[in-house]
Amino acid sequence: MASYNYFNTHLFRKVVITLSMMISLLVILGWVLELVGILSIIPQAATMKFHTALIFLFSSIILLISKKNNSGFKSLYIGLSYTIIFIGAFILAEHLGLSFVSIDNIIIPDELTANNSGRMSPATAICSILIGVGFLGRLSPIKANNKIGLYSFKFAAILSLVAIISYLLLIPLTSKTSFFKPMAIHTSGLFLLISTLQLFNNPNSSLHQILNGGYEGSKLTRKILPEIILFPILSSFILMLVINLGFISVEFGMVEYAAIFIPISILYVSYMAVGLNKFEKERRKLTNELEDSNQYYLKRFKQGVDQVSLIGTLDTNLNFTYINDLFCEVLKYNKDDILNKNISILRSGYHDDQFYTDLWKKVKLGEIWVDEIKNKAKDGSFHWTLTAIIPFKNDSGEIFEYMSLSQNITERKNAEESKSDYLKKLEYKNKELEQFAYVASHDLQEPLRTVNNFTELLAKRRTEYFDELGLKSLQFIQDATIRMSELIKNLLDYNRLDKDNILTKIDCNQLVKDVEKDLNMNIKDAEATLLYDNLPILLGYETPLRLLFQNLINNAIKFRKKDTKPLIEIYATLKAGEWLFSIRDNGIGIASQYKDKIFVIFQRLHNKKKYEGSGIGLAHCKKIVDLHHGHIWVDSVPDKGSTFYFTIKNEKT
Repeated sequence: MASYNYFNTHLFRKVVITLSMMISLLVILGWVLELVGILSIIPQAATMKFHTALIFLFSSIILLISKKNNSGFKSLYIGLSYTIIFIGAFILAEHLGLSFVSIDNIIIPDELTANNSGRMSPATAICSILIGVGFLGRLSPIKANNKIGLYSFKFAAILSLVAIISYLLLIPLTSKTSFFKPMAIHTSGLFLLISTLQLFNNPNSSLHQILNGGYEGSKLTRKILPEIILFPILSSFILMLVINLGFISVEFGMVEYAAIFIPISILYVSYMAVGLNKFEKERRKLTNELEDSNQYYLKRFKQGVDQVSLIGTLDTNLNFTYINDLFCEVLKYNKDDILNKNISILRSGYHDDQFYTDLWKKVKLGEIWVDEIKNKAKDGSFHWTLTAIIPFKNDSGEIFEYMSLSQNITERKNAEESKSDYLKKLEYKNKELEQFAYVASHDLQEPLRTVNNFTELLAKRRTEYFDELGLKSLQFIQDATIRMSELIKNLLDYNRLDKDNILTKIDCNQLVKDVEKDLNMNIKDAEATLLYDNLPILLGYETPLRLLFQNLINNAIKFRKKDTKPLIEIYATLKAGEWLFSIRDNGIGIASQYKDKIFVIFQRLHNKKKYEGSGIGLAHCKKIVDLHHGHIWVDSVPDKGSTFYFTIKNEKT
């Protein structure tokens, strides 16, 4: 239920507690000091009795501690509630002649009342019992007791309201019934305030719902309630006043009251009806606009879904009751071919019976089933769909219909199948390459060693059979076999770069320091200077990274300018989630047209006699960087030096 804070119950609670405690203490003081003006606010009217003041004092204490969760306060709450009930019940028993003992004047004697001095009215006694029961019911965890407490406060409010109205209408004390006669105005007022407060604070109370509800009925009640209460009281007050003053007779007054009250009531009801009709007209207009808007968007939504989804509905026997145009287009069926046919007509034979058993078991339990399924079209072709089967239930919770929503994913599944075939072929080719590498490392090396051994043997033991040209030819053969063996070894190393590597935490400062030690002789011979500092700690493959730095540093030493001492600087900066390394030298540089060619395997830019090597070092570097999902490139100016850049992802260490 919608609930709003139209009425400030927190402030009202404070006011009621303050008034109840203040008036009860003043009345007790009035009885002790015999201050008649406090006991009876209206001259010659009923007085608030001493026991009644005690009841209101106990009630104010109960209201004050009602929100405390302490067990001591709870015991006090219950004790005071029972005391209120006891006082009211005992005095009611006195009125009924069921008590042989009187408590009317047991504490303070009442010398102001002629009949039943010190005794509260039957209405006061009943109201006391009702609010005591109401307090206990409000505290009880049992729902039935809460309801009894709620009705107790309602009856107490009604009784006290009747007493108040009798005062407002100036009904003489002698004209009141004995039930209400000794009930003072402030007694009835406090009963009304306490009962109303408890009704306001109870969410199950109709009064609470009216005052705080957001529905139209609550709004209407809040609007007309003041007039409904005030107009009869005010008009009745005026009527009683003019009758008591003798201006009109009682009979004429009643006739005039009816003559005035009826047309005014009609006018007021008509006024409210016009307002309600206006509101209802606006509500219906908004409802129609909302329905039209919903119909429009529902229609557009259905059109959109029909464009991308195969839609079908099934009865409880799994026979088709509806299919859309896209369903017919994809599965090649006319509507007449498939309506009232079982969904099993679409089975392709790809899925086993258990697949369909599990599917319908889940759906018949009221759950939505979603998965990929292979269907057979009317022409025998097969189509994959991502399908959701949705059960619909009636008000009794029974399934009465199923809806199938599908998207055609045949192209995606075919692409996945092609990709799978490609991966299998790629895996086969990789195995072939591994086999080739094995052959290269074993079978090809063996004949090369044989050729090299025989040429070496001929050169040593049969030199007398060869002239100078023959000996040079033998030397060329030996050099070629050695070079061929080195190329095969380098090719094998290149193939093994991405095998059996473990991702570890690497301190790049220490790694470069180790490489520096390995290249110590080359660095000393070239009188090279290697500068590096603040290199990162990262996750990578240690052996390949070591080879990467070794190749780049070694190349910087190898390709130095004549009469220039090599200066090699290594830096690293973090950019966009990856480490950017730069290795700068002051060597011979690289022409711009060769900047991409140098990373191709076995590519050489210089004569072997001038700069020895196999031409595979930078190819190794590129493969190592690719292994770390990075990039490598070079910036260079001939005769001024080169800077090699490469990136390594900044994985969390």
